[in-house]
Amino acid sequence: MRRGVTLLEVVTVLAVVGMVLVITAPRLASWKDRLAVERATGEIVSFYWQARTSAIFRGTRVRLAFGSDSLQASFEGVTDSVFLTRPGPSRHGVSLTVSRPVIRVYANGFGFGAANTKIVLRRGVAAESLTTSRLGRLKRWN
Repeated sequence: MRRGVTLLEVVTVLAVVGMVLVITAPRLASWKDRLAVERATGEIVSFYWQARTSAIFRGTRVRLAFGSDSLQASFEGVTDSVFLTRPGPSRHGVSLTVSRPVIRVYANGFGFGAANTKIVLRRGVAAESLTTSRLGRLKRWN
């Protein structure tokens, strides 16, 4: 009676495991890209709505600046005051493309210079788009 495994059995198991990894690795990478893009998109949506709501509640125009390394919202007036700063999507390895990097929201929630502003977030094969309207709405495209 023998105990243990032969070299042939070990090599066979390692070959099967290697083939499974080769097949699943690209799917896992694209899944990871999708999760990073979804997280960054959610953070931008949250940032936008928080800044828009602040403009309405305070009754002041708000300037939103979108950058790959930071998102910043400022109350506009005699002296501008930054009230909301968030890290940008680059911290998740997501690239950001914005048709207008600075937009404004009036005190009534309407966008000023925001009509059809397109925000595209991309990492690997995963991408999502956001579009703002002059009415201050934000539409999410998958």
